[in-house]
Amino acid sequence: MDDPARAAAEKIFAAAAELGTTRQEAVLVTRAVHAVKNGRPTDVALTDSGPHPRRRLAHVVGCALWDPALDADAVVAAVTGAARHHRSEPAA
Repeated sequence: MDDPARAAAEKIFAAAAELGTTRQEAVLVTRAVHAVKNGRPTDVALTDSGPHPRRRLAHVVGCALWDPALDADAVVAAVTGAARHHRSEPAA
């Protein structure tokens, strides 16, 4: 894959699938970690409490967003864009 942001987004989605988490949850965690990175508050718990284990996924997302070789905004755009595209595809 030529686009590093899209490759990072696919890595995030692959981690979510491996953890048994939905793509929607991956988008939520990505947006929350991005908010934290930019000093904004978030209401999303990035811990393993309750029915949503997010700590390990947040770690994968954080590694992508803090990677100096990647543009964090482009990674978030790739994650949200891929999720939007995935939702609009007809079910097979």
